Amino acid sequence: MSDFVHIERPTEQHPPVNHGPPHVEQPAKPDLEFLGLHPFVRQSVIDKIYGCIIGSALGDTIGLYTEFLPKHACETIYKEGKFRLVAPITEYYSDSHRNRFEPCAWTDDTDQALLILLSHLHNHSTTDSLAKLPQDFASRLRIWIEQGLLALGRPPCGIGALVGSVVTHTDYLKDPADMATKRWIKTARHVAPNGSLMRTHPIGVICVGLPEEEAWKIAAAVGRTTHVDPRCVVACCISVGMIRGLLRGEILTEAHMNKAIERAYTWVLSQPELMNPGLDSELTEWEVKRHLDRKEFEKHVYAKTMEELKLDNSKEMGYVYKCLGSAILVLRLGMRGAGQGQVPSQSIFEDLMTNLVMEGGDSDTNGAAAGALLGAFIGNANLPPHWAGGLAHKEWLITKVSRLNIVLGIIEGDAGDEKDEAPDGGKGLMNREELEKRDSDMLYAILSRDKERKEKAEKERRKSLGKGLAGWFKK
Repeated sequence: MSDFVHIERPTEQHPPVNHGPPHVEQPAKPDLEFLGLHPFVRQSVIDKIYGCIIGSALGDTIGLYTEFLPKHACETIYKEGKFRLVAPITEYYSDSHRNRFEPCAWTDDTDQALLILLSHLHNHSTTDSLAKLPQDFASRLRIWIEQGLLALGRPPCGIGALVGSVVTHTDYLKDPADMATKRWIKTARHVAPNGSLMRTHPIGVICVGLPEEEAWKIAAAVGRTTHVDPRCVVACCISVGMIRGLLRGEILTEAHMNKAIERAYTWVLSQPELMNPGLDSELTEWEVKRHLDRKEFEKHVYAKTMEELKLDNSKEMGYVYKCLGSAILVLRLGMRGAGQGQVPSQSIFEDLMTNLVMEGGDSDTNGAAAGALLGAFIGNANLPPHWAGGLAHKEWLITKVSRLNIVLGIIEGDAGDEKDEAPDGGKGLMNREELEKRDSDMLYAILSRDKERKEKAEKERRKSLGKGLAGWFKK
């Protein structure tokens, strides 16, 4: 994930007005009657839920191979344009960035999405689980920034600049959205990074039985704990709304997609507190509405090719609209490839996601957002086995998605409680000494990988030199 700024700067700045923490009312009981429309509907929805969550994790994992690289470098380094997470596993291009991550594993993008999922699982038995989701997510994010994903013992890697500046503030948990608003206003209402979009997809699953507007409200409230720019909010609402619609069988064509996109855009545009974070009365109508400029919006959500999006632009790669536009385009291409009413091919996910990450830029985040949409469309059964079969922590993730299906009422059963879904991962928070040891071990692992990279490069150089000398003596 990277941060990005993109919009005409205003000449004046005004302080925000503190209106207290965002409040989400607990929605009515979910309506899952659509599951009984046909004997195969329930099983299809279950498969698509797995496809959404696991597909996003796979997009994130494969995206790390090319993250922050320009497109030409991706083509040079990964000449075959193919990736494998099972033997023979495709090796990362070894550099100081990729050496921080364990092989075949997702990044911070999926970690943060899992904070949302784990929060809902942990609080499912309470009567106000969705109402408390934004604040509980913020609390978990505050822990993650320092401690990592404790359930899996994963250290935090890839923290975006905006998220870091917002979440680490001492007053953050008093009112997360207010702190996010203050930080955003300090950038002259300028930054619109992709850090809330990359994690929002579990909300689309959680809200599968709720009205569309309720899903938007929850997506906006959770997203605004760190990202209040209206472009970030509308991106989250579009993603969540489309995932909900894909799971319910309401989005089957591009025409359905376009209507869902426009409904979310229109709704955000109609919400004063979302369009004008802090409700600054001194802003003009133009200053408020410029963030959802129609031309800028359409350029991305209706892009026809990846080339139009320029995903590897070094100054703009973290822009939320680039991530949103590429995810929407991947879903469009997936629908075209499947054909209306046809069973999707097992190659669709691999082909489209590979093409996406080979564009470079913020490819793990683009992959996470696109993988969620495409996975919700084609289902878990159509994910490539040589990706899914090698995904680190896959069995743990499958268990959590299975529990989510029970909690949502899609699968019968008693979910109960599991310790690792608590904010501290069921292990307790690490103390200063333990954190220092973790960081020391992580640094050692990074240096070891870097040493291996240099030794391998030197070995290849000598091997190439030897071939050259052998050829000379043969002449």
